[in-house]
Amino acid sequence: MRFPIALCLFLFAWAAAQPSFAKVVVGPVPEEKAQPAKPDSSQLADERGRIFERIGIRVIRKGPAAPDVSNAEEMVESLIEQGAYSRDELIRRVRDESPVVVTHLVVDLLRQRLFVMNRDNHALAEYKVSTGRSGYETPPGTYNIVNKAAYAYSKKYEADMYHWMGMTSNGDIGMHGLKGSSYERILGRRASHGCVRLSRADARYLFSIIPVGMKVLVTSGLGEVVYYKPITEEDLMQLIDGLIAKNYQPFARF
Repeated sequence: MRFPIALCLFLFAWAAAQPSFAKVVVGPVPEEKAQPAKPDSSQLADERGRIFERIGIRVIRKGPAAPDVSNAEEMVESLIEQGAYSRDELIRRVRDESPVVVTHLVVDLLRQRLFVMNRDNHALAEYKVSTGRSGYETPPGTYNIVNKAAYAYSKKYEADMYHWMGMTSNGDIGMHGLKGSSYERILGRRASHGCVRLSRADARYLFSIIPVGMKVLVTSGLGEVVYYKPITEEDLMQLIDGLIAKNYQPFARF
């Protein structure tokens, strides 16, 4: 009898350790509830984006991965100091250190906005949201995306939620879209039961690029938002040529 008792104790302990979804049930989208997919230009990634996807890096923007205007000169000078003097090599190195890689998300409770941030803490994109209304306030704090599902159902609020990105393992808080479009008219105001509501298109797009584990900061004190402003191709080439000429050292005579 020892084996069955030990097995029962093991199974009980294992079940207790699993995440509880008392409030949210996740699963495949039921056919009768599926939202029709609409073409979205933001979802049409360029070839560089597809390359990033294949190696597991998520990007928010299309086009060349040029550095930000504010730090382009510092980046190129640093690469030259490391021994990169060729124009082609400098361009390649600048592209490899892409500033359009998403590193974390910020939900600003005062602005009712979600900001997609890069490693320099610059905003790559901004989305209107609705966080918890009075009595259901979304608690500030640092979270991570713990699970994702194309469809989730809230038992407590009897709500269909699309492109669910859970921020707590018990399903209390997550980011998602809703069925229908009427709720989108009040995005930008507190209206939810604690979750972060997005438009259907924004939820679908973010769901496609945000991996499980992504950090999400919920705050009321974000302060000034600095937006990513890539340097133009022409200006980048001129900057590289100028810094190469400035740092070129001719061979000394012997």
